[in-house]
Amino acid sequence: MTLMQALSQFCNECNSNARLREMNRDWNRRVLLNPDNVDSPHYLISENGEVSAGQGSVDNPDLVIEASDTILTSVFSGRMTPTEPYNAGDLLVRGHQDDIMRLDILTLLIWGD
Repeated sequence: MTLMQALSQFCNECNSNARLREMNRDWNRRVLLNPDNVDSPHYLISENGEVSAGQGSVDNPDLVIEASDTILTSVFSGRMTPTEPYNAGDLLVRGHQDDIMRLDILTLLIWGD
């Protein structure tokens, strides 16, 4: 599975869940994902309860997430929780703490523990 496939699956799970769409209706954020071993950033955009993903950069991201392509793919596909790589320093997240927590809650609600 590629990172783009994992992000697409993540978006589908978010957008098909009425509870998550309602929870995110006022969380309009741009998330830049920088795989440190691949020369191609990706992004997630949450806008009015809908989440979309793409390949490329975004202007003025609210969150920047850096990790290997493998870790990012594993986290956004639900094969790995972000806690272990984050605690090991292999997953770096920059942004407002509230936004970091919101993204963490999204992954938890979609994929579980």
